[in-house]
Amino acid sequence: MTGRAGVGSVAPARPRNRAARIALLLAALSALPAFSAERWIRLTTSHFEMYTTSDEKKARETILNFERVRGFFLRASPVKPPGEFPVRIVAFKDADEFHKYAPNPQITAWYAPGPVRDSIVMEDPSSQNYPIAIHEYFHLVVRHSGLRIPVWLNEGWAEVYSTLRPVKDGVAVGDLISRHIDWLEKGSWFGLDELGAVNNQSRVYNESDRTGLFYAESWALAHMLYLSPEYKDQFGKFVGALHNGRSMNEALQAAFGRNEKQVFADLENYLSRKKLYGRIYLTPFGKPDETPVVTAVAPYDADLMLADLYAASGQSGEASAAYKTLEERDPTRPEAFESAGYLGLRNKDKEAARGEFEKAFGLGSNDPQMCMQLAALDREARQPPATIVAALERAVKLRPDFAEAAFELGMVRFAMRDFDASIDLLSRVHAVAPERAAIFYSALAYANLQKGNPDAARRDADRFRKAANSPEETERADKLNKLIEARAKGPAAALPGEKLINKEGTALGFRCAPPGSGAMSKMGITVGGRQELFDMPDAAAVEIAKRPGTTAELKCGPLPPFPLVVEYTPRGASVAPAPDSGATTILDQPSVGIIRRLEF
Repeated sequence: MTGRAGVGSVAPARPRNRAARIALLLAALSALPAFSAERWIRLTTSHFEMYTTSDEKKARETILNFERVRGFFLRASPVKPPGEFPVRIVAFKDADEFHKYAPNPQITAWYAPGPVRDSIVMEDPSSQNYPIAIHEYFHLVVRHSGLRIPVWLNEGWAEVYSTLRPVKDGVAVGDLISRHIDWLEKGSWFGLDELGAVNNQSRVYNESDRTGLFYAESWALAHMLYLSPEYKDQFGKFVGALHNGRSMNEALQAAFGRNEKQVFADLENYLSRKKLYGRIYLTPFGKPDETPVVTAVAPYDADLMLADLYAASGQSGEASAAYKTLEERDPTRPEAFESAGYLGLRNKDKEAARGEFEKAFGLGSNDPQMCMQLAALDREARQPPATIVAALERAVKLRPDFAEAAFELGMVRFAMRDFDASIDLLSRVHAVAPERAAIFYSALAYANLQKGNPDAARRDADRFRKAANSPEETERADKLNKLIEARAKGPAAALPGEKLINKEGTALGFRCAPPGSGAMSKMGITVGGRQELFDMPDAAAVEIAKRPGTTAELKCGPLPPFPLVVEYTPRGASVAPAPDSGATTILDQPSVGIIRRLEF
């Protein structure tokens, strides 16, 4: 695909000759991205959407097979499939068309992780390609499980599962794969340390004369460790050790009590049997109880999907040209702008990504993931809080169970001291990553304290302390606990549903209560040109936030007029008394409320 030529340049004079004009038109058309002219259909089920130019009957069978495979992984696999966004399957009828978008010419299917949805791309949706499709789906499952495993195990374990097939009593896994046996019989095997060192950039993993052997040995080792009686019971411990960053040898020792040399010898003996262990899962592999919905795909949508494949396979130039053409074709649709924004992120051009996302947002994008990405980019670009909130609010509105967006919006609302909204949003987050647990529970504890819920505040403050990752966080948790206890008792104790009001003012004076009297101190503050009196409880129950460079201090008696922000909960009268009430100074007036926080 090539980009549009001559954009922004001076147009040449229009040819007078009709044939010349036609030639010029054809030349201009040839410079546009060459989208497929094939007829695409779209099939949808509960967990998949499928775009294909192939036979509708084969497509129906394929998408339902994916539903069956997903059901198997959900019930029987140690790693579970994702449930948040539907998986996209793209199946070509024409092999040449498939390879135009494929990341390399050797493959017949590939898995493309994406920011909004994941895709599995197939050369053909026929049943003989089911094993490779299952292989790619396994990669998707592993990625969403959060497991960090080496390339050899990801590929080898996927190959083991690629043999998945229904049998009378359930589902069989572990059939012998003859092409792998052929490679192992004629090739010089990798040492297990070499196998463990292969990564995504390794030549042997991509385009080497030993790539086939790499896949074969990875399959054989995964097969033995996962299915053989001598190893299978400790396989989970082995995977856990690799996930935690242990080397191949360390993980083998920790899980099986064998070193690389011993396991390699076991692998040679295992393969020499020519009859490998399989496993029958007593899990029904029945027909899904649904009928795929089939619709025609409009040319714009088909071209957008193909442009996304260019981006997923790393063909950024072709993808960028395609998105630009689609934006110009219909500037009222947000989808091409969304995709162009994701391409900008992939290319580490955050400013370009933010510009494209802003256009999509303005056009009414209903992509919650994009809205959250836009909010993150706006935060980095130091945009106003209202701009960030607008993007996050749309994300949560579009998808109320979007935990990541709820967390981000909850923290923004917390920073704005909107504690009702913060508690509501953070309460929707049911699983918190360990690295964010401290800030999550800290915010909930403080917000519940501000709303007069000391029991909930204590609970979350205890969780905050347990999740603390540094001495500083532990100190903050202890300080918060002391504030909670101080504010839970005495005449100024917080009440459920407490309302907080923030006002800017100027300090006037401070009257200290006599020690042991049980009375509260009083503070006079000028607010909006009017003098008001506030109750000041025990110092341990009030937050004092000092700004950098301030020299102001709270002392008994008149105070120098320094600016401050007072946060208080209303109590008693809200206006000053009439002149004949007997009040002679501000400190004799009724209190407006109880101070909870002072910032100066």
